[in-house]
Amino acid sequence: MSNERKYYEDIGYKPFLVYVVFGVSGDDPEVSREKHNVDGMPEGLELISLSRPEHSEYIDGIIGGEIGKVLSKADKALYDTCKATEKIVVIKGSIEDDSTLDYMRNLIGIVEAFMDKGAKGVLDLQTFTLYSPKEWKDRFFGKEVNAQNHVVIMFSKEKDGYWIHTRGMAEFGRPDYGISKVPESKLEDYKQVIDQMVFYGGQGILFKGKAKLHTFNGKTFGVATEFVNDFENDDYNNAYYNVTVLEEL
Repeated sequence: MSNERKYYEDIGYKPFLVYVVFGVSGDDPEVSREKHNVDGMPEGLELISLSRPEHSEYIDGIIGGEIGKVLSKADKALYDTCKATEKIVVIKGSIEDDSTLDYMRNLIGIVEAFMDKGAKGVLDLQTFTLYSPKEWKDRFFGKEVNAQNHVVIMFSKEKDGYWIHTRGMAEFGRPDYGISKVPESKLEDYKQVIDQMVFYGGQGILFKGKAKLHTFNGKTFGVATEFVNDFENDDYNNAYYNVTVLEEL
């Protein structure tokens, strides 16, 4: 199974991952190359074990507050189960070698090993997404790594249309994407434009100026990209592209 990045170039910053596994300690996993498709801990990642009551404030900070409201709304039963656990493992760090997507394959296998030891769920803190053990296995495990499965595309209503934007490209060491002032009639087409940019970003491409994209629904669009190297913004928590759709070709 190939996890190559066909268009990779080193652009000077690396993927940053933050995953929280609920209901286990860092001593629990029994990681197998054969069973979990793991050939090592990606360089740059660390495992941090935390437990109640010593670290209750930190744990509640991770899964409480505004993030907790989002997670509870998405799946209250899963959220309540994870919130009630006494132990968590935080897997986080900047990836040293992102020339292939093997780092993500290894992360997925390590999380799967925790699931095998009884973990109740895992939170991707880059995208604010909580997965049950079954959802994790079905969505990620044993499959070719595809950024489209990890990155979230969101729609924000604004006074002059919609803003379509992503969260999660930081996991692939690439900027996020946003299109502003999208009319409602163009939402599906422009979402597919963003989805294609996510795919190619996962494959390592750095968009420069104009590009042509073929969408899943059989259309072709020209786009222009403006790179904004700002990691301090709250909307993305990452550098990003302002994307303009030029025309349907």
